[in-house]
Amino acid sequence: MKQLITLTSAEGKTVSFEAEKGETLYEALSRNGVGLSAPCAGRGKCGKCKVEVNGEIRLACQTPVESDLSVRLHEAESSILTKGNKLSYQTDGSRGLAYAVDIGTTTVAAYLMDEFTGAQLAATSFLNPQRVHGADVISRMSFAEESLKNRLLLQREILDALDQGLQTLLKKAGFFADTKTDTRVFVGNTAMMHLFGGLDTSGIAKAPYIPAYTALHRQTLDGCAALLGGCISGYVGADTVAAMLSGDLDRTRENVLLLDIGTNGEIALKCKDELLCCSCAAGPAFEGAHIACGTGAIAGAVDHLRANGQSFEYSTIGGKTASGICGSGLVDAVAYLLEEELITPVGRMKERFAITDSIYIDPADIREVQLAKAAIAAGIDILLDRAGIGYKDVASVQLAGGFGNFIDVHSACTIGLLPPELEKKVIPVGNAAGDGAKMMALSGEALSRAESLRRKARYIELSAQDDFEDIYTEKLLFEAD
Repeated sequence: MKQLITLTSAEGKTVSFEAEKGETLYEALSRNGVGLSAPCAGRGKCGKCKVEVNGEIRLACQTPVESDLSVRLHEAESSILTKGNKLSYQTDGSRGLAYAVDIGTTTVAAYLMDEFTGAQLAATSFLNPQRVHGADVISRMSFAEESLKNRLLLQREILDALDQGLQTLLKKAGFFADTKTDTRVFVGNTAMMHLFGGLDTSGIAKAPYIPAYTALHRQTLDGCAALLGGCISGYVGADTVAAMLSGDLDRTRENVLLLDIGTNGEIALKCKDELLCCSCAAGPAFEGAHIACGTGAIAGAVDHLRANGQSFEYSTIGGKTASGICGSGLVDAVAYLLEEELITPVGRMKERFAITDSIYIDPADIREVQLAKAAIAAGIDILLDRAGIGYKDVASVQLAGGFGNFIDVHSACTIGLLPPELEKKVIPVGNAAGDGAKMMALSGEALSRAESLRRKARYIELSAQDDFEDIYTEKLLFEAD
């Protein structure tokens, strides 16, 4: 039996669709293309899929559809970083349009480029619709491996979102919706590339983590030729290669550390003639998942917090009423608690820290931060050690990605996410992966450079290092100034 769902978005738009009686509201919304924040993939554990149902706040995954429902969403539009660090792009001089995309686990950034001039004609961003199947790549790969139907569903979700993204770009740039794009380049972590291409993820879901492809991969998707960026390993993907390209790691003679801190932290180190890289299972804490009042970078999210006399002050994205705390705000809050000695060096916290009447930091949140920051810090130390250099030998640290560009570097060093010795060497580089994707879409030389970087990179599997566990355990401690 069918039930009618009348859905009103956070922006006030209303649509209606039918749902199967007995399925959960979460399932009905997901099946109709409505992506809710659901780090636990609808298992009732995270408490993030809150919606208003007939005037009451409910968890969509715990709400069975037994009758017609009026549903209102309150999830605000996310603030997603699309701006990179490049001011100009080399081209081959072709005439046409290029579509370049950075497919992240949580967010997607897309660009429309003029192939002749290299000018960026439009940019857009949106949340990855696959997040309804879990906040991390492991959850999504597990879902994909349950059946071919699931794998194709994940592919269809991102393909449809990318098609809508292209329509948005064409409209912004003043073109007709059916205007042809001559080149399409996509980068992302290895799992996202596999799910986008509809490829089998079983090889990267378990040791020894062998991808279905590594070199630049051409594939026809929805009747259009697509170029999937090359991946280095099962957990260092095309986005890292693109970021290395954008950061000129193949051309610098200095020791440069590149960090992209997200759900999956990826680190690259250019040292002399070597190019080392690793992947850190940081988890989604810095994306707001698994945090009691955590949220993505949406309007109203607490994005910064700092001491103000005997108390503290905070800011929110867009200056809106506080609705949660995002990654950059979380790092600031933990740094403040450390400086006020409300957290011990081992991470013990006696009671909740209230930011507002409804937004707080819970003791369990501190543990999530410890786990995430220890993974990144241990990865940095091991790469430097394998290259035979120390902090003093690093000339610069390129900090890429949305989280990396919005965090307060001093707060990051205070909690031990970044080594304090590198604080003055940090350079935010924006969406470096997006910049690299644009470069690859516009220039054959850039494509060749990207492949050269991919082949040269030596992957260090952290879990296989004899000293990783000891270093990781040490990095769980907080280091206050």
